[in-house]
Amino acid sequence: MSVVSTPLLDSLITPDTLAERLGVKRRTVDEWRIEGSGPRYLRLGRTVRYRPEAVDEWLLGQERTATSEER
Repeated sequence: MSVVSTPLLDSLITPDTLAERLGVKRRTVDEWRIEGSGPRYLRLGRTVRYRPEAVDEWLLGQERTATSEER
């Protein structure tokens, strides 16, 4: 079986990479996914990957102007 490389596949982010980029533990990223509070993700068999666009969209949704704002 050969591995196919495409721009989309090459751009996908692993949970470990996402955690490192955000400065959080891998377990935190896993918990966000389980709770449905993190970025949208792709499941490819047992593998989880994140599209950069989905991560960017989620990050923008985390913006707040006051600590009293609901999440």
